[in-house]
Amino acid sequence: MKIAMFSRWPADPDQPRGGVESATIGLVRGLSARDDIELHVITLEKDRGDDVVEETPLATIHRLAAGKMPMMFDIFGGPGRKKIDQRVREIGPDVVHFQETYGFGGPYPDIPTVFTVHGFDSLNLVTEKNWAWRLRSPLWKMAEKKGIGSHRHLVSIAPYVTEELETVCDAEITSIPNAINPQFFEIESRPAEGRVLFAGWINRRKNIGAAIRAVARLADEGRKVSLHAAGEFSDDEYLQEVKGLIDELGAHSSVSLLGRVSQSVLRDELSQARVLILPSLQENAPMVIAEAMAAGVPVVASDVCGMPTMIDDGQTGYLIKPDGIEGIADRLSKLLGDDRLHRTMSDAAREKARNTYHPDAVVSATLALYEKVRAAYSKS
Repeated sequence: MKIAMFSRWPADPDQPRGGVESATIGLVRGLSARDDIELHVITLEKDRGDDVVEETPLATIHRLAAGKMPMMFDIFGGPGRKKIDQRVREIGPDVVHFQETYGFGGPYPDIPTVFTVHGFDSLNLVTEKNWAWRLRSPLWKMAEKKGIGSHRHLVSIAPYVTEELETVCDAEITSIPNAINPQFFEIESRPAEGRVLFAGWINRRKNIGAAIRAVARLADEGRKVSLHAAGEFSDDEYLQEVKGLIDELGAHSSVSLLGRVSQSVLRDELSQARVLILPSLQENAPMVIAEAMAAGVPVVASDVCGMPTMIDDGQTGYLIKPDGIEGIADRLSKLLGDDRLHRTMSDAAREKARNTYHPDAVVSATLALYEKVRAAYSKS
């Protein structure tokens, strides 16, 4: 089977930026292990001058030079979408799989097309509150309704995403979680005393301030605790707010901002982490939760959006109110101080992750969907 997949793709698969790139790499790793798959990944890059084709061990990567048109307009028949369409026709795939918002441009009438919806920018913007969010959020909501509604076959990465999709379309929705790199299942746990890890983009939506306050509270109580924050700030103004909060709380000795890290560094951080903290205000199905569970790291995360379906409260981690600093500190304290509880949750997290997020399971479900969609197209 020949597959053309559109998504963002990093120069180095060990250094993805964000969940969509990580999810795409996880699925591509799984598909590339199959002898009966010919895989092409198409990506648009704004800083590229010429189109390039790279042959890699995982897939043939088509790096297309993007124009200057804003994405909002480009996805609906702009030069970027036209370049994607032209390359798809040149490849001649059996299935096209969109992993990114250019899928809003619609399915192909004569090529089986699948669109994985990873999230909703209209909702993210409201909680991130960055540049012109009050204007951009409703525009993205309109784009999502038009673009998602044009598809016949969608993939939902979480029950929360399915609920949102059902409000904007009547497509056939298949639930398939994101695949993670199998190396996360091979992590040898050697947790450092009191080590708490945060990982992901750092902005208002991710709400790292709540994690800092909770850790600072435990430190003030005399607990040995430290927060390692791995991630890139997507908002310079918020970076200054976070630094100001660390100053205000006197938390320099207990909070380390690591910046953007590679997957290999993240795996090392997970091997030393006793707990993963993610007090986000809005999330769909964060890759880092699945990666932490695969590594046997219990997760403390918000009880909102898609996170409650990833975490079994009291079994693989704890669900907390994102603004409840006392509750966050209490759950962190339990996992930091009770070895037996930690081991029990660690084992449960590993088992759930292997059954849910391992590439073997995800690839099997994805290939079954491809065959189903091909059959549907052949009858239409």
